[in-house]
Amino acid sequence: MVRKLRAFHEFESSVQVGDFIELCEEESLHLARVLRLKEQQFVEVLNGKGGVVEGKCVQVFYKQVKLEVAAVDSVSPVQPDICLGVAWTKGRKWEEMIRPLTELGVCRITPLLTQRTEARGPSVKFESKRRKWCKLAIEACKQSGNPWIPTIDLPSTLSDFICDHSSSGELWIGSLDANKEKLQPSSSASRVSLLIGPEGGWSTDEEKFVCEEGGRPFSLGPYALRVESAALSALAVARSAHLG
Repeated sequence: MVRKLRAFHEFESSVQVGDFIELCEEESLHLARVLRLKEQQFVEVLNGKGGVVEGKCVQVFYKQVKLEVAAVDSVSPVQPDICLGVAWTKGRKWEEMIRPLTELGVCRITPLLTQRTEARGPSVKFESKRRKWCKLAIEACKQSGNPWIPTIDLPSTLSDFICDHSSSGELWIGSLDANKEKLQPSSSASRVSLLIGPEGGWSTDEEKFVCEEGGRPFSLGPYALRVESAALSALAVARSAHLG
């Protein structure tokens, strides 16, 4: 099967067949120089909000690609909305999670500052990082064909996350206790929020607090997982409960 050529462009929902789209310099360079796009070839363009356009290339310059819209589609997000609150990690671990989580269709990602979180910093630093994370998410959407870019939050406290998520849908918290129940979201849930703690686990007070707020502890097996492994596994398990 031939791989589709994809690009990202924030086009409006009012776009119609016959309209023209001029891609930004970065997207144009990638298509023209890396993917060797030629005139008359088709490109699938995503806007990150469920919009999908099939465009025929009518002009290829070094820094500018122009497409004629041949088809327009709107794709609903995969249900349920799955929101992940994940303990903030040091180094490249966090960035390495963005792509696969996006490919699996996560709705929202929130880095959490927990009692055992080692990585912290000023909000300005995180705002710069978030721009990079969003770019990684866009690349994952283009690679996988997922037309929905997840919302990526600035770091939040556990209590603020609970305040935002406990009133709607289901709330689950990962536990190192292998005797806890399996992660099995209700098939009727429209929103599922998953909490993944640091590799040392949640503090007793944190886990107790979440449970008092309606959270249900779950286990992913008898072994301790790295944060990124636990986040991906939990998302895959939660998503699989609604397949078929």
